[in-house]
Amino acid sequence: MLHSPLSVLPNSWYIFPAMSIRIRPLWVLVVLTLVAFGVRAGSLTAQSLWRDEVDALCYAYEFPHLLLQVLAPQRAGDLTTPCACPPPPVSADWAEGDTRQRAVGLVGAMIRQNGPLYYFLLRGWVALTGYTEYAMRYFSLLFGVLCVPLTAVLGKRVLGRWGPGNIAAGLMALAPYMVWYGQEVKMYTLVPFLVLLGLYGLRRAMDEGGIWWAVQVIATTVLFYTHIWGALLIAVQALWLLLAWPRWRRRWRGALVGMALLTLPYLPLALWQLPAALARRETGFPYHPLGDMAAVLLNGWSTGITGWGWPWSAMAVGGLAALGLTVGLARRSLRSAALSLALWPTVPLLVIWLISLRQPLFTDRYLIWGAPAFYLLAGQGAAEGWKRKGAARYLLLAAGLLILVVFAANLYLQAATPIKSDFRAAAAYVEARYRPGDLIVFQIPHVHYIFDYYFGPTDYRWADGLYTNHRTAEGGYRLSEEMVGRWMAVVVGDRTTVWLVASEVPMWDERNLVQGWLETAFRRDDEAHFARVEVYRYLR
Repeated sequence: MLHSPLSVLPNSWYIFPAMSIRIRPLWVLVVLTLVAFGVRAGSLTAQSLWRDEVDALCYAYEFPHLLLQVLAPQRAGDLTTPCACPPPPVSADWAEGDTRQRAVGLVGAMIRQNGPLYYFLLRGWVALTGYTEYAMRYFSLLFGVLCVPLTAVLGKRVLGRWGPGNIAAGLMALAPYMVWYGQEVKMYTLVPFLVLLGLYGLRRAMDEGGIWWAVQVIATTVLFYTHIWGALLIAVQALWLLLAWPRWRRRWRGALVGMALLTLPYLPLALWQLPAALARRETGFPYHPLGDMAAVLLNGWSTGITGWGWPWSAMAVGGLAALGLTVGLARRSLRSAALSLALWPTVPLLVIWLISLRQPLFTDRYLIWGAPAFYLLAGQGAAEGWKRKGAARYLLLAAGLLILVVFAANLYLQAATPIKSDFRAAAAYVEARYRPGDLIVFQIPHVHYIFDYYFGPTDYRWADGLYTNHRTAEGGYRLSEEMVGRWMAVVVGDRTTVWLVASEVPMWDERNLVQGWLETAFRRDDEAHFARVEVYRYLR
């Protein structure tokens, strides 16, 4: 019979290690879960949507439609999206060939977008709730909140007591980094949820076998199709099994079948991905040495997106995690658990670093699923520190207070400071002053899709800004200022009012020639500046 993770909670009273009061584990988890929900829901729409989130909404409509075109083209019809969307990220010839060839070409394109399953799930979600900012982000909020009790029950299962798991759950509930991605329309809370569920199923299967092997296999398989780096969880699970061998030797058949079910279906995909992973190419990501990668993760997991409080919070949380690892390695009964938790974030970090030596692919959010292990080690360190008397407890209390202050400050900054490109405010500003017949030029063109999500008028004149960064083999620019001017004259025509909505301009027009032409040919009549978005109005 399949039991809920919460069903393992004992009925006996539990002594919370940082307090001298008796508390039931279920009550602790309920309180922490409610806190996690409140912290995320209260500022869910504080930030404007940014381009990755609008892309996710577009893919949620485009991917199911493309799949329907492959499987039942007579039923596909025309695609309708809630806002202007970029062309789907498929090759120009994907629709050629028979059904199998088209399906393979489409799935390959979807996988390159970090796994297609999230977009299909998001499509079902917006069909039920709508595609407002709050509705779409609520989907991520739910999985982010569920990660909190899952962290606690996994900590109890791995470390053998509730204290470290509950402390880690508290860190998961309040960590600004986890809150930030719990408020974004992407898969970065679904991924750690599936990792936690897969590892919990594995650990419980070692003790009980049966259907828990299925929980491990299903959660991990779903993870494969949610994010491309989810395949690295197979290596983590294999190492967990290796470290805990005596524990599951009577259930070796279940373990063997489970790992075979995970590994064998993935081999064709791995063989397809391996040449691409080993190739040397530019990716758009900067190269980071291994030490810098680890520092970026430590900064994010201990402070948040804004980084306020670095390095003090990193020293506090990282110090507790180091203490938890050290004590675990020194104690025979905890050695396997400590090594398992340490390998959980380390293995994927090392693999991505090795691949990045030939093609940089590191970005911290791809490894968000290692954060629970970091917090569990910190919880273990805090629980061990509390056992000491005298100065050790005061030092632990000071570290805890520092962590809470840094977390609170970063949560406030993330909620009160525009960090993402503020197209919500920019679109509202233009909408209040827009007149039919005005031309809106977007530089870079991709911002058109975010702007369109917020902009009220549905039928307006617009144009993409010109890409002017093309270089010759000798290093000079292919487009001169005069050539850009002729192109702009054709685009603008006889318009008397032109708006320029600009964001991330250097990646498209590092000489700023498009705006330069407008400054010369027109008179700047109005301007407004928002977080990472500039708005200008020009009159002829």
